Amino acid sequence: MHVSPFLSLALTALPAILANPIYHHDSSIPQAPFCPPKPATPSQQHAIFFDFINKLYVLKDPTTAYLTYVSPDYINHSPYAPQGRAAAIAFLQYLIPSVNRTIVHETFEEDIGFVHLNIAGGQMAVADVFRLNGTCVMEHWDVDQAKPANATNPLSLF
Repeated sequence: MHVSPFLSLALTALPAILANPIYHHDSSIPQAPFCPPKPATPSQQHAIFFDFINKLYVLKDPTTAYLTYVSPDYINHSPYAPQGRAAAIAFLQYLIPSVNRTIVHETFEEDIGFVHLNIAGGQMAVADVFRLNGTCVMEHWDVDQAKPANATNPLSLF
């Protein structure tokens, strides 16, 4: 089985993160200003989503992104990361600065935002999907694919 550098890095970080979480789910953690969810128009949700991904991927600041926009009860469907906002922050603080990425596509429609990422100069593609409830990011899924060594399509993944 081929293990991508991204997956390898994520799996390497997981035991340390679980053993020494940076944040704990308790009352000392501030509520995100956009959570609990408040009603939002589609254009407001669109702006919230793009600010969230800008903070997360461009500014490489998962702490600010998550403390601003993500529910403390965040549901994460990624097989590589634990549940909850605090666990996601701890995991992403290690991962985000360590990985070279470029946003290829981003879109938002009907409570769902998608981000297609080029990882490590085209060696891997990641698609992150986030669900918002009004103003608050509630849920996340991701899909990743490493570029095979024998790829014959010059447009593969991107």
